[in-house]
Amino acid sequence: MPQRPSDPRCPIRLGEPCTLCFPGASGPQDCGLVYLVRSDPELREELAARRRERHAAQLSAPAAAAP
Repeated sequence: MPQRPSDPRCPIRLGEPCTLCFPGASGPQDCGLVYLVRSDPELREELAARRRERHAAQLSAPAAAAP
């Protein structure tokens, strides 16, 4: 069975695909923006907070839709 090409996700813009927005990047693995955010403690904590908020919203969304 042929494998589908992977669709890398941007670890900074949560939920969006990697659009190679950083010049010279071939994906999140060598993106300068990803490196900067992950190497800066304040930016890393901000990203973690946004991920927690998004995760909490995803968990509460199905419960709100249930009758």
